[in-house]
Formats: sequence, C-alpha cells, structure tokens
Amino acid sequence: MAMDILHSSGDRSNLWNRNFSFLVIANLLLHAAVYMLFPVFHHWMVRQWHCSDLYAGGVTAVFGISLFLPGLFNNYLVDTYKRQSVCIRSILLLALISLAYPYVEHFQTLWLLWMIQGAAFAVVLMATGSTLVIDVTPSQKRNQANVCFTWAGIFGMIAGLMGGYHAETLLTFPQLTYCSAFLSVGAILLISMVTVTFRAPLELPLLSFDRFILFRSLGPGLNMMAVPFVLGMILSTIYDSFFYLCIGGGFICFLFLKAATVTRADGRLLVTIGQFLTGAGLLVLYYSDAGIHLWGAGFLIGLGAAASISQFLFVMIQLPLHCERGTGYHTYQLLWELGILLGVMSGKWTAATPSGNPFIVALVVCLVGLIAYQLAVHRYYRKQMERRKI
Repeated sequence: MAMDILHSSGDRSNLWNRNFSFLVIANLLLHAAVYMLFPVFHHWMVRQWHCSDLYAGGVTAVFGISLFLPGLFNNYLVDTYKRQSVCIRSILLLALISLAYPYVEHFQTLWLLWMIQGAAFAVVLMATGSTLVIDVTPSQKRNQANVCFTWAGIFGMIAGLMGGYHAETLLTFPQLTYCSAFLSVGAILLISMVTVTFRAPLELPLLSFDRFILFRSLGPGLNMMAVPFVLGMILSTIYDSFFYLCIGGGFICFLFLKAATVTRADGRLLVTIGQFLTGAGLLVLYYSDAGIHLWGAGFLIGLGAAASISQFLFVMIQLPLHCERGTGYHTYQLLWELGILLGVMSGKWTAATPSGNPFIVALVVCLVGLIAYQLAVHRYYRKQMERRKI
C-alpha cells in the first residue's frame, strides 16, 4: 500500500493515487485539529470562565448542532464556486477561530465563534468526503474510497483526543490552539496540492437537500448514532490519554482481522458482536475504571465500535443511488459528529445527576442500537437492495 500511495495522480484506475492520498492525510490532520479542541476547550471554559462541568459540556455540544447550519447551501457552494477553494477557505476559518479563543472577552462571543467553527467544519466535511474524494476517485473504487476516508477521520479523532488530553498537562491553552491551527494549515497545504478538474458553474437553487441529507439513509443513520453516542459519553467521562490509545488499538486490530477474512461477515452478526464487545467494555468500566481494567475496556470498546461502524458504514454507502453518493456519505458524516457531541452532553448531564452513571446509560443505548438494527434497520436495508434489482 505504501508504494501505491506514491503513484501519480495520472493513474486514474488506482484508488491510492496522489490526489486521494493527500485528501486522506488531510482528513486525518483535520480531525486531529478539531477533536483535540474538545477536551481542551471544555476544561478551559471550566477554569477560565468558571462554567459548571455540565454547562461547559452543553456549549461543547453546540458544535454538533452547528454542523447542520450550512447544509441547505452545500450543493450551491460546491457547484457554483471552486470546490477546492470552498474547502481551503473553510479550513482557514477553522484555524483562525482557534487562534482567536484566548483573546475573547465576552462569553456570547465565545458561543458565536464556536458555532461558526462548527458550521465551517461541516462545509469542510462536505467539500472533502462528499465532493473532492468522489472527484479524484475512479467510479468503481468510490465505495472503497469512502471507507478509507472514514477510517482516516476516525484515527484522526483518536489522535486528537489523545493529544488534547496529554498536551493539556504540558502546554498552555494559547499554545494548544496554535497546535490545532498548525494541523489545520497542514491540511490546507495537502488539499491545495490536489488536482481537481474544473467544472463550469451550474444554475442551481440556493437551497436544496443535495449534499446535505439523504432521507433514504436517515433511518440507518439514526441507528448508527448509537456508536458515536457511546464514544461521546466515554469522552465526557474518561480523561486518560492512554485509554484512547487502547481504543485506537481496538480499531487497528479489527482492521487487521477484517483484512485477514476472505469473505465479508454477515451484517447482523457483525453488529451483534460489535455491540456486545462494546457493552462488555462498558461493564468493565462500571466496575473499575483504573489501571489494567481501564485499558482493557478501551480495547474492547474500540474493537466493538469498529465492528459495528463497519457494518453501519457499509449500509449507508450501499443505500444511495449513483447520483446520491455524496449526499448519502455526508448524511453519515453529520450524524457521526452529532452522535459524538450529543453523547458528550448526555454524559455530563448523567454524571451531574444523583446516582447517575454514564456507563450504564451508554450500555442501554448500545443495547437499544443493537435491537433497532436487528428488528428494523437490517430488514429495511435488504428491502431497499431488493427493490433496486427489480
């Protein structure tokens, strides 16, 4: 694979061409830049602005709601203006806002900047995963491209969380914002080196659901949110950087097991195994969240979440028609990010209630997600696939 990445952009039959490789690395850097801000931003609000843990979690979750603000304009943006420019300018806005936080003097300004940053991140997600990746990938490789791009974002998320928690003990808040901005600049440089064929502007309506939400994928997407929701609740509760390294280890182990398997596992079995492994990790955390128990739980949760999301992603990539691919994938991206941040808010709220335990709530969500997939979502997916064959 390493040699394949070095292939020139002229090799259009190869997935890992120069353009796609740059986009994947940029996605990893971008997710690391954004997700390292979540723990850092939360703890800074508690210390600097004297917010309660619950209130700071609510402000953090606003980022997820903000992801939906530019959605109706997505199709107009990337088909009226140069897609690469839309992407680069949105990342630049992300970086500049990160640098502005230490100088904010009013809490209302903080809210506004955080919301704008969430909206800018949504535009970047759409312009990269739902647009540029499709533009630079051969048509027969686009499902595979979506999978690879997704995993790059997941590993970027893990790296960002690890970096945020670990670096907080070593660097000041302004220095951490510079680190986030530096990673964003790295993503800008990579995307600027991508070669994209210019497309003449189209006469499009200002508002549409294209490249925003695909309603055919909404049911499976809402079910899929059980996975990032659980991860978000864990993120709001555990502050050990090595724990997130163990989650990353679980993701990597699953990918090796998947690569070693000749045939694809049955979807229902994959989700069942994934949710049970995640549930087992949550039970370990419920009884003990220290030392070897914490790390073992992290590995189980990573392995289980990887198995579950592999099937959910497969379903959401298969459901869109050919012309709906970008919209379907962006639906997945939005719901994944929203699930994470709603999980953070729910985790903070649960921890603030008397006798509340985030791990038990997460376990219930995990089981509900499994039941919903087995009873409804898998049947819906199979029915949609059969209709397509008619």
